[in-house]
Amino acid sequence: MSADRVRWEHIQRVYEQCERNVSETARRLRMHRRTLQRILAKHAPRE
Repeated sequence: MSADRVRWEHIQRVYEQCERNVSETARRLRMHRRTLQRILAKHAPRE
């Protein structure tokens, strides 16, 4: 499993633990909220 995949799965887990609250997830991951939003947008399901 790639490092990017592990990172993404960790972000998803924390995001769900925070009940999909971006600000709280960013705080727990110690990253800027906007950075997290970009990561989430990049991995958003396509319609």
